[in-house]
Amino acid sequence: MKNTILPNDLRREPRRENDPLRRKWDLTREAFDQFLSLLDHDRDRAGEIYETLRRNLVQLFIWRGCRDPEAHADETINRVIRKIDEGEEVRDPVSYAHGVARRLLLEIFRKQEREQIGIDELPPLAAQPERQDDEENGVLCLRRCLNRLPEESRQLIVLYYQGEKNVKIENRKRLAESLRITLNALRYRAFDLRQRLQGCVERCMRQGI
Repeated sequence: MKNTILPNDLRREPRRENDPLRRKWDLTREAFDQFLSLLDHDRDRAGEIYETLRRNLVQLFIWRGCRDPEAHADETINRVIRKIDEGEEVRDPVSYAHGVARRLLLEIFRKQEREQIGIDELPPLAAQPERQDDEENGVLCLRRCLNRLPEESRQLIVLYYQGEKNVKIENRKRLAESLRITLNALRYRAFDLRQRLQGCVERCMRQGI
């Protein structure tokens, strides 16, 4: 019996641990599409399952007292997508994602313990100007990159991430309705813009302001 629901044309052999291609991986639209296809063959239904999964993951990290639950939820989903993209056989992506989230929780707690031990052993610090400068430069780079986007794209990406929890969900529904597109199509546009912005900000930070 084959333990996979991957379509034939998407199956591949898992890459070995020493494969150099395994060391560097970036989320691509193709990988995201493949993940959605495993959630459901209907694209709109897959988008709904994705949103429900992400909300549940965010709530899980909130319950466990994590500092940045939304970022941890995104990291969980990215890890699942990477595993699938690299050839992992996944029967139930939702259950698999919750297993990945539990492992990520252990990593987070261990990291917090190490950080606390390190903080307890350090003498008091008066200031951290370099870190502050980096944060200020990052904000300036983000503003510069946002201003380079067309007006419609700039408004879309700002509105897409505006609000908290249920407010953000409602904002996205209204945004999709105003653009006369599905939530799934809106998600694609936001993903593409986020990737472009991230690349622009990274280049700006390397070059300096």
